[in-house]
Amino acid sequence: MVLAKETLEHIATAQQLKSDLVNYYKKREQKYKPIILTRYAKNHALREDVMANGIDWLIHCFRFQKGDTLIDRFIKKHRALSGLEIQILERWKDSFEGIFEVKALEADSVRLFNLVDQQEYTAASITGPETLERLKPGGLVMSRLIPLDDIYLFSGNMYLLPPGDKKALQDLAAKIAQSNSSAKYDQAWEIQRKYRDSFISYFGDDLITLPGHKLDEAFDNFNHYHIEKTLHNMPEEKKSEYPAAAPKMEFPEALTRNDNVGLIFDEREGLNFYPGFESFMAPFKNPRLLEDEEHREVITGYLESDSISTLPFRKMVERYPESSRQAFAALFAKPNWDNDKDFHELMEKHKGAFLKKKWEPATLPFNMI
Repeated sequence: MVLAKETLEHIATAQQLKSDLVNYYKKREQKYKPIILTRYAKNHALREDVMANGIDWLIHCFRFQKGDTLIDRFIKKHRALSGLEIQILERWKDSFEGIFEVKALEADSVRLFNLVDQQEYTAASITGPETLERLKPGGLVMSRLIPLDDIYLFSGNMYLLPPGDKKALQDLAAKIAQSNSSAKYDQAWEIQRKYRDSFISYFGDDLITLPGHKLDEAFDNFNHYHIEKTLHNMPEEKKSEYPAAAPKMEFPEALTRNDNVGLIFDEREGLNFYPGFESFMAPFKNPRLLEDEEHREVITGYLESDSISTLPFRKMVERYPESSRQAFAALFAKPNWDNDKDFHELMEKHKGAFLKKKWEPATLPFNMI
């Protein structure tokens, strides 16, 4: 495959961007190096090549506590980046490692077969075609690939592997596949985080109630807002990869026929819907309502349900600490109810499975990060 003139020009742009990213890291090395050492170093001492690979991993793969990447921080800091440069950088967050068999060498690229995902790739070197001279047809190389136009670029170190035995290579490929899967998993959490941020900025809170018959309309409008918000600062070239409009929402009748539905968008548990939520919430704001057996039954029903987690109870304690304490005290005839000790024991008793559950990022009704 002979690379197009435009792609060759973009490789030159990519080379400068990569240099700028590394320099951005080096200026903040004291802050970021411990992250690399935690992953790569046994005794906090790394060979130069391993450290270089660690920097590459930090740039392309690592996500900070808030879900952003070093590339995100670089873009935010460099306001003068062109649309093309931002497009290239955004795509670089979708990198992956592989063990590649060299199928064929071209003038300025190489055709590879990835033993990890069993796919073929065309790759070039970000530093120039002379780097590819080390590769031989039939040989094996382990490296990271980052996307550019319709090809990929080698990123970080290229490790030439001896033929070895098939079992050892398969084991190594499986390990890399698990690592790549972990990166996708992190990306799914990031998608959910951004969707939640949009939910809060649109509705004004992570806990709201809506009339059941308004759910479809409210979420159609919200999803339109989320897409507009996401696309606002995105380069024109990248916008075509995402939907111009979200699919119409159609909630089940079990929700839409209710006078009110509670919605809680939690960081871990995602978006949850609670029919008739106001009847559950009211006694935690006004414990005297528990003199009414109907309100007591609603809370008891939530406790005994095997499909409702600790989330709505936690929210009540967080938002109404004193009145919720009084509500639990009245419900369980325990005047000295403690929202720390007693509440935890209550959740252990009725919601123990949820306390042990490993939460997964939710699937959105459309693909949008």
